[in-house]
Amino acid sequence: MNVRLFSLLLLMLLSGCANYVAHQIAEPQRQPSKIVASEDYYQNVDLQRHDNCQAPCIHYVSGTPWTAQPPNNFAAMDIVFGGNTEILPAPFSVKGTVVLLHGYGANWSYMLPWSFYFQSRGFHTYMPDLPGQASTSVSDFSYGTRDVNYLKPWFLGLNAPRPLIIVGHSMGTISATYLAKALNADALVLLAPSSPLKQAAPGAARAFHPFLSLLIPNSSINAGTQQALQQLRIADVDTDLRAMLAGWAQPTLVVSAAQDEVIATDWPAQLNSLQMQRHQRDGNHVAVLKPDSDAQQLMDNWLKTALSLSMKLPAAN
Repeated sequence: MNVRLFSLLLLMLLSGCANYVAHQIAEPQRQPSKIVASEDYYQNVDLQRHDNCQAPCIHYVSGTPWTAQPPNNFAAMDIVFGGNTEILPAPFSVKGTVVLLHGYGANWSYMLPWSFYFQSRGFHTYMPDLPGQASTSVSDFSYGTRDVNYLKPWFLGLNAPRPLIIVGHSMGTISATYLAKALNADALVLLAPSSPLKQAAPGAARAFHPFLSLLIPNSSINAGTQQALQQLRIADVDTDLRAMLAGWAQPTLVVSAAQDEVIATDWPAQLNSLQMQRHQRDGNHVAVLKPDSDAQQLMDNWLKTALSLSMKLPAAN
């Protein structure tokens, strides 16, 4: 085989790899958003499905505040991650709303354990499927950058009580930050926050496609990421939380994972706002979605500080 023919075949192979990478990024596979659970399950944990809206629309599940404090060692069956989510008794009761936004390729149910926690503290919770994912019929996937165009009118139609906290995980932290700024939210929580798409793509490839990532060179991953940005009609800076957080002055909690296989562990330290707290927890990229007792106590302590700026919390008994 002559050098020219070999070079042509190599170029075709690398081009095909880049196209594959672009497709994987720009067109996430939709996960069915209906968890396998009985109506009794939804009722027992005060959840309600909202899947009968007229397309295009945002599919979501809402949670109402638990009317009674959970007893000691109460555990809500976690049908997403398996096992139980033990909810600690609340040291206070709050009125307000929390919107929980899932990450790339996921759906509302990934945020369910944190919904249990916030419901136990007195909050109304809303867990939408993001545009272009799961059961939401809005097809405009933009790696979180344009989600606010659909989430803002959706949320305003809910007439939800304040204070308002927006919570996002991974790519959902991009959606969450845009939405928090648009709604002038009272606080923001970033769980395993995403780095800009160009930085996140190689780590995500290794984490979610370990075998294929060995076959696809970094040059093709980079080329495919750039191609995906063009397909999505966004720039890499649109996915950069550092730019989004500039000027953001509301209380912000960043919880990162010490063994994060997707996002570089030095990334959260690059995020800054006027009232930001950063904490690192053991576990991988998804582990922060399952609130253990330490995580709940961390959130309790942060809420006391964050919401004292806008409301007075009842003292613990």
